[in-house]
Amino acid sequence: MATLSVVFGMFRFLSVVDPSRVYPPTNRRKRSVVAAGAFLAVLAAAGCGGGGGGATGTIAAGGQEVKGPGFVFRAPENWQKTVRATSASAQDNPSRLVSVVVLPLLKPYRIALFPQVAKELDRVADTYAANLKGTVDSRRTVEIAGRQAREYRITHGGLVDLITFVLRGRRNFQLTCRWRESDGEPDACGQLAASFAFR
Repeated sequence: MATLSVVFGMFRFLSVVDPSRVYPPTNRRKRSVVAAGAFLAVLAAAGCGGGGGGATGTIAAGGQEVKGPGFVFRAPENWQKTVRATSASAQDNPSRLVSVVVLPLLKPYRIALFPQVAKELDRVADTYAANLKGTVDSRRTVEIAGRQAREYRITHGGLVDLITFVLRGRRNFQLTCRWRESDGEPDACGQLAASFAFR
């Protein structure tokens, strides 16, 4: 496990994160991508102290249920699922997967802070893409599990990461869908977003 201490703006945050729980690395290049992803997740949590309540999403029909710590989502039936202490994922192959990682926040998230949080996450996404020599192709506010969330589409090295941050209480839920750019976005991305719910 790697322990990362980050100073971001006026917030100081200490998190323990194991990126291999999200993306199973198979070579050195993939490990660097995984490390950059973990860096993004920790920076996002560092900049987003803040809080809120608790609507839950509706589970979309079809596929298999994947339960993680405090959340549930659906994934394609034939994808291999893995559940860990702070994450859960399902993958078709190393380049095509969906995952949710739970990261702690320094302070409880408050819904009123969303505009400020969105700006901080925008900066973090730009840094993440630059570190991977990639680009942020889109950024937008979406609704996940009945609350505002921030979504980024980042292209790097022939891969696309669709990353969505959903904050609730003292936790940041990082939803990720990854695919090879040449293959096109899998239906599993929409399934993850539609079915994600708190539990």
